[in-house]
Amino acid sequence: MAAARSLLQDLYVTEADILPQPENDLLLVRVHNASRPAANRKIKQLFNHLNEAEMKYPGTEMRLVYELSGKGPG
Repeated sequence: MAAARSLLQDLYVTEADILPQPENDLLLVRVHNASRPAANRKIKQLFNHLNEAEMKYPGTEMRLVYELSGKGPG
């Protein structure tokens, strides 16, 4: 439980870019690297699960796609 809390804390303070791609029905959420490489590995795993779920942004047909950008620390 503490590890999950720590991961979410890292994620909540990390900058992200939201890049709509209406021509592809995608909403890309590009998250900058977290402060720790271990957190980046866990965030990538989380994003893999979220992307496999193929969730749509509410009220649209745009599928949410999450990725780690490689910018910033880590």
